[in-house]
This record gives sequence, C-alpha cells and structure tokens, in this order.
Amino acid sequence: MYRIIRCGSCYSLVIVATPANAGPKTPDAKFYRFATWDIYEHKAGVFNEVTRDTAISYFSGMGDGCGFEEFPKEPFASLENALQFVKAKHTELVRKQLVDLGINLDVED
Repeated sequence: MYRIIRCGSCYSLVIVATPANAGPKTPDAKFYRFATWDIYEHKAGVFNEVTRDTAISYFSGMGDGCGFEEFPKEPFASLENALQFVKAKHTELVRKQLVDLGINLDVED
C-alpha cells in the first residue's frame, strides 16, 4: 500500500511512502516523488524513487515553497493508482485556476 505524505500546490509535487504506515525511521520504507517538471535525472509526470532524506526535505522550511494541498489520508493499492489520482487532481486544480482567471479551455470551434 502507498500513502501520500506531502502534497504541493495543485498536486504539482507529491511525496508517497510505502508501506502506508511508514514513518521517517521505518527501516524498509520507500519514498517516491511526483513532479510536473524534470528534477535532475527524474522525469516529470511519473513517480520516481527518492531517498528518505530527499522525501523528508520536503517537510522543511525549504519545502514550503512548493505550497500545500489537501490530500487523501487513505492509502492506494498501487503506485499506479496513486499516479492516476494525482494526475487527475492536478488537471482538475489547474483547470479551476484557469477558469478563475477567466480562461475557458472548453471552447467550441
């Protein structure tokens, strides 16, 4: 099981942990980062495995620049399920921001 533990504005950056009850000192925990931009060798739009230290760094004052978004506390059965959810939420929130700015993406020809 996988659980979102940190979510930036508009789901542009998301940190996921497995197992779902993992904490910062869980010995066999794995952490994954999703971002809407490339970060070094990690490609945008997918979950990339990151170190525990990298995951934890998003909880520091430096990570505050990513903003915050509410996220589900329930775990996901797979990383793919989490990815589908994150991409859908990102699209939904960006679309809402554009509508709030008066930009309609649902324009008919």
